Amino acid sequence: MFIPFAHLSAAARDLGIGEARAVGLVGIIGIGSLVGRFVIGSVADRVGRPVTLIGVQASLGLSMLLWWGAADYPALLVFALWMGLSYGGIVSLMPALCMDLYGARAVSSIIGTLYTGAALGNVAGPWVAGHVFDTRGGYGAVVAGCALLSVLSTLAAWRAVRR
Repeated sequence: MFIPFAHLSAAARDLGIGEARAVGLVGIIGIGSLVGRFVIGSVADRVGRPVTLIGVQASLGLSMLLWWGAADYPALLVFALWMGLSYGGIVSLMPALCMDLYGARAVSSIIGTLYTGAALGNVAGPWVAGHVFDTRGGYGAVVAGCALLSVLSTLAAWRAVRR
């Protein structure tokens, strides 16, 4: 999930967008995330956390398709906001889902393990994306990979909920 944080501004600059606006897109992700934490968390409390997680994971994947097709600043702005909303929703859901699934007894250790795994991906993802960009000469394969991983995450969440 951290690939857009690390690479969106560079991708925007590659499209000819000025430095300030390009870097500002990362801030827009943050604004979307802030809103997503409250809005999606509230929705999850009403309709159920597992179903909401599936929806938010799917939304994240769809946002990546928007990034893939973005050719100008307005499209990247919509992507950044949408991606941030989805990301914020995931952040707000995970601790509550851990409580639902495992109870309070070891929830701190479980959440720590969960976020450690996420941190490893957050460290490796931007680096791998940079390598792919360098070898492929563009962000198309990077964004397609992000979309594919989001689809796989959505399928994994859907499968887990079915059980």
